[in-house]
Amino acid sequence: MKAKGCAVVTALLLVTTFGGNAFAGGWGPYFSWGRDQPSAGIPDFLLEEAADIGIPVALAEAVDLDFTLDHLTFGVLYDSAPSRDKLFNYRATLGFDIAIKTEIDSVEVPGIGDINISDLGLGFDVDKNGYGLTTTHTFGFALVRTKLLKWWIGPGLRLNFNYYSYSSHIRNFLGQNLDIEAANLIIGGGADTGINLHISPAVSLSLGGGVHWNAFGYAAGSNDIGSFVWGNGPFYFIQVAALFHTGEDKDAWASAASAP
Repeated sequence: MKAKGCAVVTALLLVTTFGGNAFAGGWGPYFSWGRDQPSAGIPDFLLEEAADIGIPVALAEAVDLDFTLDHLTFGVLYDSAPSRDKLFNYRATLGFDIAIKTEIDSVEVPGIGDINISDLGLGFDVDKNGYGLTTTHTFGFALVRTKLLKWWIGPGLRLNFNYYSYSSHIRNFLGQNLDIEAANLIIGGGADTGINLHISPAVSLSLGGGVHWNAFGYAAGSNDIGSFVWGNGPFYFIQVAALFHTGEDKDAWASAASAP
């Protein structure tokens, strides 16, 4: 709840700021869906659980876990030139992120191949959401610029954090569920693209998406025993936003409307 409150307060501050002349262009709410598919190892506290039931630690350490994390995000988006006839634009978002799905797709041991994680005595099924913050920064080049739309493409950067607290279905060697505290940190970037549709002199509807490659780190622990593991993998997302024109973008539309 603290993270949610922080996101809401920060978003309100950004809304106020983006309306000023210092951030002329366009700002408004956005919503996105994204999917992370990282590959990483097993945290140390689970290695100890595997050792307790006779699984060699060297075998468990070699395991690669392929995850799927689905994200729903909403917040505030700023675009430096949503509708003006400018080649370059800068976009930034700050949002509240909900990791609505966390699953292990496959478990692979080098030299052995895919295995069932239950063979290690470690059932895994996370059924709790993770909550956190995310920010993205995109440097776009508008290849098509008309009075009706603007198509841009360019490199983007992303920073994402989620926190989890749950009683999982990861079972220890006594068959008991473990109470897990966990967090993940994602840093990466890739290619973003989108179209701004100018639906009125004051508003553009923005539709976009992208493909990134991210470094993925997660910290997890139980019973005061924890560890941090790094991995990496792709991220795909789609996004929709409403951008309210301010400053020169708003003035440009007014000038065009009044021209003979």
